[in-house]
Amino acid sequence: MSSADTHDIDYLLDEVITLPSLPTTVANLTELVNDPACSLAMVGKVIGTDPALAIKSLRLVNSAYYGLREKITSVEHAVVLLGPKVVKNLIFTAAVFDTLSEGEESLLRHSVSCGVVMRTLVDSGASKMRFAKPEESFVFGLLHDVGKIIFQQFMPAEYGQVILTAETRGIPRVHAEREILGVDHAELGARLAVKWKLPDELAGGINGHHDISRCPNEAHKGLAALLCIADNICHASGFAGADDVAPPVPPEAWAITGLDGRAMIQVLDRFFESVKDIDELVALA
Repeated sequence: MSSADTHDIDYLLDEVITLPSLPTTVANLTELVNDPACSLAMVGKVIGTDPALAIKSLRLVNSAYYGLREKITSVEHAVVLLGPKVVKNLIFTAAVFDTLSEGEESLLRHSVSCGVVMRTLVDSGASKMRFAKPEESFVFGLLHDVGKIIFQQFMPAEYGQVILTAETRGIPRVHAEREILGVDHAELGARLAVKWKLPDELAGGINGHHDISRCPNEAHKGLAALLCIADNICHASGFAGADDVAPPVPPEAWAITGLDGRAMIQVLDRFFESVKDIDELVALA
């Protein structure tokens, strides 16, 4: 591969990297839940076509992190109790866990912890950012670094050089990715979000979580800023991916989110209360 080729993401996606497809169960379930005529029976039937994904979803929803008082014993029970949209989110989370489990355990732990921070930021109300679907905030954090796993799978030698360069020079991996590969994990992760037909806001937020200037509008900038801060909190709290150096949070991110020192104390207190759940979630992946 020539150096010129490494600077073209379309070349990488055409010739080197194959982005994973969204599991059929999740795709079908998403389409069904978006149908106003969707019935609970049909939701249960679709989920039943992938028993492994259904079982993992039940394990997730019964984990301490979700804190449900009533134990959910079946997919049908989950759909009736939680509703189709929440169950769709659970199935999607389980599918993302399958993708993340293909990477380094340290990256999985970092991704899970970022999901926990994102949910904490949203649930606490500390940020002025508001989500149409707050329950998806965990998944947003979970997916932010998925591009790293794709690099590791399809370009292991080149990504090994990225890691070595970052460690040797003490720079964030994202900077080494741009220098050596010409493309960073944020851009690659955004392409995956587009392929999976996830919300434009999420694709934009993933793309801009290390460079907010990439975002085309305020909604994308808001999510990118929140992901950037969540990512930084994970690094500062000992949940970095491997030995990666934390990229700095630009002043713009603080301004966009409205987060300040007092708010961050509240967020960190709530996050540290949830740290005990991270190991359990990682074990479910």
